[in-house]
Amino acid sequence: MVLFAGAMVLPVLVAVGYGETDVAVAFFASALFAVFIGGGAVMATRGSESPPSRRDGFVLAVLVWGVLPLFGAMPLFFSGAMPTVSAAYFEALSGLTTTGATVLADIEKAPRAILFWRALLQWLGGLGTLVLAIAFLALTNVGGSGIYRSAIPGGERQSLIAAVRHAIDAIWWIYALLTAICAVLLWAGGLPPFDAVCHAFSALSTGGFSTRGASVAAFDSRPAELVLMIFMILGAMNFTLHWAAVHGRFRVYREDPEPRYLLAMILAATLLLMIGLAAIGGRAWSDSLWQGLFAAVSVVTTTGFTGHGLFGLDAPVPISVSMLVLVLVLVGGCAGSTAGGLKILRLAVLLKHSNRELARLSFPRGVVTVRYGDSRLQSETMQGAWAFFAVFMICFGIVALGVAAGGVDFRTAVAMAAAAVSNAGPTLQIIAANSAPDFDALSGGPRLFVMAGMLLGRVELFAVLSLLSPAFWRR
Repeated sequence: MVLFAGAMVLPVLVAVGYGETDVAVAFFASALFAVFIGGGAVMATRGSESPPSRRDGFVLAVLVWGVLPLFGAMPLFFSGAMPTVSAAYFEALSGLTTTGATVLADIEKAPRAILFWRALLQWLGGLGTLVLAIAFLALTNVGGSGIYRSAIPGGERQSLIAAVRHAIDAIWWIYALLTAICAVLLWAGGLPPFDAVCHAFSALSTGGFSTRGASVAAFDSRPAELVLMIFMILGAMNFTLHWAAVHGRFRVYREDPEPRYLLAMILAATLLLMIGLAAIGGRAWSDSLWQGLFAAVSVVTTTGFTGHGLFGLDAPVPISVSMLVLVLVLVGGCAGSTAGGLKILRLAVLLKHSNRELARLSFPRGVVTVRYGDSRLQSETMQGAWAFFAVFMICFGIVALGVAAGGVDFRTAVAMAAAAVSNAGPTLQIIAANSAPDFDALSGGPRLFVMAGMLLGRVELFAVLSLLSPAFWRR
C-alpha cells in the first residue's frame, strides 16, 4: 500500500503539467491516505514477523487484487471522473487485473491524469501478475501448474517472501525496459508522447485500456499497430524466458514449447479471422490480412485493442468470428505472462492427455507416455489441469448466469462473463457481435458478478476458492 501510494505521485505530476489542479489534489489526498493506512500497518506489525505459510500466500494473492483497488479507486471518485464509488472500484479493479473493461462513458473528455492512472494501474497489475506467477506457480502444483518451469534460477525451499523479492528483483527492470522501448517506438510510429506512454503500459500488461474511445483505430497508424503487436506478444509470453534471453540464453524460446504454441495459435487465428473479415465484404485481401493479424494478436493475448477497420466497426460481426474470439480469449496466453485465460500450457496438457486416452482405446494395455517438451507429464499434473479446466468453466458459467439474472440478455451475459474471467474486457463487443451494451450500463448484481469474474480470472482460481473451504483454515 505504501508503494502503491508512491505510484500516485506520477499522475500528480501529469495533472500539474496539464493544469488539472483539482485532479492533482485528489491524487495527493489519496496518496496520503494510503500512506497513512499502509504505514500504520507496517509500524503495527514491525518486529512480529513470522515465516509466511502456503496459506498466507493464497491469502496475499487474493488481498492484493481485492484491497488495492479500493485505494486505486479513491482518486477516480474524488476527482469526479467516476460518479459512484462502485464505478470507481470497478475501473480500478479492471485496471489492476489488466481486464480493460471500462465504465468511463466518454474517455476522450476525461482528465489526462485519470487516463494516465488507468494505464498505470494496468502496468502495476501486470507486474503483480508476473510476480504471482513466478513466486507462486513455481512453488505449487495447483491446477496442473507443476509443469510450469521458471527460467530464473531460484533457491531451494526458499520462503514465500524470499520468492516474491527474488521475482521482483529479476523481472521489474526487464518489464520497465520493454515498456520504455515500446513507448519510444510508438512515438516514432506517429503517436503523441502521452498516448505512446499510456498504450505502452497497456500493451506490456496486455490490459487494453486506451486514451481514445476508438482505441488504437483512432490513430490510423500501421507502424504503431505493428509495434503494439510485437509487445503484446512479448507480454503474453512467459517473462522468465525474456529474463533468460537478456542473460544470453536465447535458446529458451526454442526449448519451451509454449511460445511456439502461442505463435501457432496467432497464425491460425489470423487465417480464420481474415476469412471472416473478408466475408463482411468491401475489403481487399491485403487489408483483411493485416486486420486479421492485429485482431488475432489482440485477442489471443487477451489485450483487446481495436485496430484500424477491425471487424468493420460500422458493420455487424459475423457469429462465426464471435465464437472464434470467445474460444481464443478463454484460452488466453502463456503461463508466467500478463495475459489472462486458461493458459496455453494447460490447454496443451489437456490435449496431450486426451490424445493418450484415444490411443488407449486401441491399445487398452499399452503404456503411453505423455511428454511436454523434455518433461514427462505426471498423472497428478494432468488431473490438476482437468480440475482447473472444470472449475474455470464452472466459474465462467456462474458469472454468465449471474449477469443474466440481473436482466441482461443471455448472449451479452456470456460475452461479459468471458471478457471478465479471461481478463479481456475490450473484446466484449466482438464476442457479442456489436449488439451488447457497454459495461457502464451495468448496475447492482450484474456488475458485482463481472467484478467477481475479473478477480477470479486474475488470481489462480484455486487460490480464491480455497479460502471458501473450512479445511483451508484448520491447522
